[in-house]
Amino acid sequence: MTVDTGPAMRSYDSASQKRRAGPCAPQPAGPGELRRALLFTGVDEATLSRLSADARIESLQDGDVLFHQGSVVTDLAFVLSGYVKLLRLSSSGRQTLIGIRSDGEMIGEAPTDADELHTLSAKAVGATRALKLPAARFARLLQESPSLCAAVIQDSKESVARLIGEVESLKSQNADQRLAHFLLGLCPPGEDRCRFRLPYDKRLIAARLGVKQETLSRAFAKLRAHGVRTETRNVHVESVLHLANQCDRLGRPPRLSFLGRRKIETQCDAA
Repeated sequence: MTVDTGPAMRSYDSASQKRRAGPCAPQPAGPGELRRALLFTGVDEATLSRLSADARIESLQDGDVLFHQGSVVTDLAFVLSGYVKLLRLSSSGRQTLIGIRSDGEMIGEAPTDADELHTLSAKAVGATRALKLPAARFARLLQESPSLCAAVIQDSKESVARLIGEVESLKSQNADQRLAHFLLGLCPPGEDRCRFRLPYDKRLIAARLGVKQETLSRAFAKLRAHGVRTETRNVHVESVLHLANQCDRLGRPPRLSFLGRRKIETQCDAA
């Protein structure tokens, strides 16, 4: 999904950078930490052991930059906890939110050879822990390990499927439906009545869903009729099943009464 975040997002990021005290010293990471990355679920132990050499875990604060668009890919990074936003800078200087990565997900793209450049920038959203391993070692082992190669191919297929889903959502769903689906994805499994906290602020949620902040506020207001109440970043859902059943109806135009239909038909006939 591609959404223009505008100057406000850039100033917010700049302010966050000024407030931070700086990242903590990296900690070494072993095969066990690499297993937490979804990409390595099916990779054999020998390859994983070789990949973990020089791997490290970095603790980041809100606004910390993992890499800049156009810089050389030196590391392959994954989210261990927290969130990372991926941004694209246009030639006009406007930033666009491309996506948000969370626990276990890869940040950016897997390098296949040396001297590749980042096509995006990546910044931490809140307190985040990231796993990093040398890109050169990864690219070399990608040519030597069938299981790693298969894992990258599968990850690429899943990324394409995710992008297709996001494009479909932007083209076929209105803001109310997108917000309802987003909230349903945050509901704890197996619970019909639940409470949870939004993972990041509503400004970033609006950018992720491809809507303006005022449109998001209206969508939240409409969902009150379907048992969704919000208090800052805290959300209470009266019935997950009811909300799920209402998703399609949220995209339908309001039904006209019999008199309303007759009035429109009469106006059309007169024209």
